[in-house]
Amino acid sequence: MTDRTIPDHHTVILPALCWSRRQPDFHAVTQDISRSGIVFRSAVSPQIDQLLTCSIRYIGLLEARVTGTEENRFTVRVRVSRQRSAEIAGTMMALAREQEPSLDTPRVHPRISPTRKDVLVTLVDGRILPGRLINISASGAALSLDYGLANGTPITIGGTAARVVRTFPDGIGAAFTFPLDPAQVHAGIQL
Repeated sequence: MTDRTIPDHHTVILPALCWSRRQPDFHAVTQDISRSGIVFRSAVSPQIDQLLTCSIRYIGLLEARVTGTEENRFTVRVRVSRQRSAEIAGTMMALAREQEPSLDTPRVHPRISPTRKDVLVTLVDGRILPGRLINISASGAALSLDYGLANGTPITIGGTAARVVRTFPDGIGAAFTFPLDPAQVHAGIQL
């Protein structure tokens, strides 16, 4: 499921809440879906073969068995009927297509290099990562990070909500959830 060459592998980012008899509820975010199951990112790593109940936004409640774990990631296989499994897969595939960034979108706002480059990036699970602004515009920012993030990952840059729309070696490009007023974007801006 983590092999990016698998043709049935699709990135889809959805918030979730998971729990089990042995584990209190914890937050997770779907990372991708394939025939092997659903990969979640989370600060919590459940045990292999553990049964989980997961409430995934736009999908609903589902029962799943943990089939693999890695650092900050775990894979589950849903335990539902074939019909329900097909419904879940169809919905997640549609959401994955909606989340794919368009490569045809031209840049509308000019980019500037801010004087205050150090910034904190907060992830959905509460982790805070140090980052460094490369450039910024009214619609988004480019940052260098020592931690890799997947396209579609929701983040907060300083106090500004955004979503990762592209990745490059040692960094990301993020689009702000609500674009800034172009008049507010200047070298001294602080997010």
